[in-house]
Amino acid sequence: MRTLFFLFIVTSVLTCGCSNKPYQPKEKAESITGTVTFNNKTVTNAEIYFFDSAHGVHFAVKTDAEGKFTVAPNDLPVGSYVTFVTPANPKDIPQKYQNPLESPLILEIKNGNNDLNIVLENKK
Repeated sequence: MRTLFFLFIVTSVLTCGCSNKPYQPKEKAESITGTVTFNNKTVTNAEIYFFDSAHGVHFAVKTDAEGKFTVAPNDLPVGSYVTFVTPANPKDIPQKYQNPLESPLILEIKNGNNDLNIVLENKK
């Protein structure tokens, strides 16, 4: 799975284009907190990845023993992110949520405080 993650990063960087100026976000979120659940159970010790390929922004955060996560203030710019989750045990959630190319999760990070409850479902 980590190989897939690095492949996704390289592909994202190559497809976002080249510029002499690095992306300078206008706004960054003040706080981002949330919980990841699957079938009403928390997903513990999982890594959550946020990607904005258009701007070359990639960020990861880990859930704790209660399935909660916190992103430090100003660590993630405001924007729309393709998101995927890598659980400690891959059998804990459906494969589509673990793959950055298949994940249906698009999360909006807004200015100010963000409370993101990521609810994973087993719908086909």
